[in-house]
Amino acid sequence: MELGMKSYLLFGLSFTLTAYLSAEDWPTYGGKYRDHRSSEKSLRTNWQGEEPGVLWEKEVGLGYSSVIEVGGMAYTQGYKDGENTLFCVDAQTGKTLWTHSYPSELGDKYFQGGSRSTPTIYQDVLYLQGHDGHLFALEARTGRQIWKRHLVEDFDGERPTWGFSGAPLAVKEKLVLQLGAPEGSLLALNRRTGKEIWRWGNAGAGYASPYIRSSFPDEIVVFNQMGLSIHNLNNGKEVFHYPHVTRYEVNAAQPLDLGKQILVASAYGKGAALVDFHGREPKAVWESDGISCQMASLVQRGGYAFGIHGQTGTRASQATLFCLDLQNGKKCWEEKGYGVGTLILVDDILVVLSDRGELALLQADSEQFVELARFHVLSGKNNWTPPTYANGRMHCRSSSGRWICLAMSKAL
Repeated sequence: MELGMKSYLLFGLSFTLTAYLSAEDWPTYGGKYRDHRSSEKSLRTNWQGEEPGVLWEKEVGLGYSSVIEVGGMAYTQGYKDGENTLFCVDAQTGKTLWTHSYPSELGDKYFQGGSRSTPTIYQDVLYLQGHDGHLFALEARTGRQIWKRHLVEDFDGERPTWGFSGAPLAVKEKLVLQLGAPEGSLLALNRRTGKEIWRWGNAGAGYASPYIRSSFPDEIVVFNQMGLSIHNLNNGKEVFHYPHVTRYEVNAAQPLDLGKQILVASAYGKGAALVDFHGREPKAVWESDGISCQMASLVQRGGYAFGIHGQTGTRASQATLFCLDLQNGKKCWEEKGYGVGTLILVDDILVVLSDRGELALLQADSEQFVELARFHVLSGKNNWTPPTYANGRMHCRSSSGRWICLAMSKAL
């Protein structure tokens, strides 16, 4: 009996330690590398009719800012009564630790409006952008303001039709944002002071978030209104440009970084292209109008990508979740039932949040569609904000402002 108890305790300690070691923060839009992936191995997949435990819920106002979690704190922003408000909460209990509010328009052009941009945390500083152009640097733990700027008033930026939406990119001593100005569409600031370092380009701002190329750490990937641009981090100079223009100038889904190749996908009839940057000029390896990703970014596992094809509006119910062979651009399978939702990849599990608020877990299998579990976690419609999985907690946020935190780790 004593030996059995010791074995049980040893097993429990080993299991808890393994779960702890695999825990991972989610410091900006799409996670650490902005690829909508988590390497955590703690996600529970065998639910057998059970529902995830709700750690806490709260109302944060209208919008589409996704959730980030760093150092035991979670953050998102929402709109109410003429203001955007950033909420900082205890990630385990949901207790509000501090808030930061600033004036904002609703911005409800053809949709219900609200916040857009996701905050970014880098070296204990939180960088917050508003869709009208407000920009703040705040102490992540206290909310104390370090500096503030305005992209339009201070830098002559041009607000895109649906507002500034990308998350600020903090890297080394720079903070990089899409400015959208005719004389400087990409802007780099000193992240400690908010002073301009460089600006480059003349394309209008897109709705995706800039990121650093995985194989080329001195290059920034930008998806603006004119297409895919790659800029030098040190001076902002455009290194490559691949044209990818849609109706209404909407490029919103994150380009999928595959090293020397990048996959771009947009809606409004434009489709997708796998772009090779190996030579002197970028060229398409393949193109497809059957891969139309309006807002949901693709995720990669091995030689395959998973995404959502479709567009909001009257035909949203016809949207499909699909698996794509990256080598030839052919779909391996596709399934309806998630609307124009969003997805992330946690280890080898696809986590899909439908536009109607259903959370589904699927095996990231290229050969067949395998759904492991499905739960209804949010109400309403037009739920286009991707979920966040960090340290065993699944954060889901509705367009109307309901933020729910679920215990979905094997250890919770």
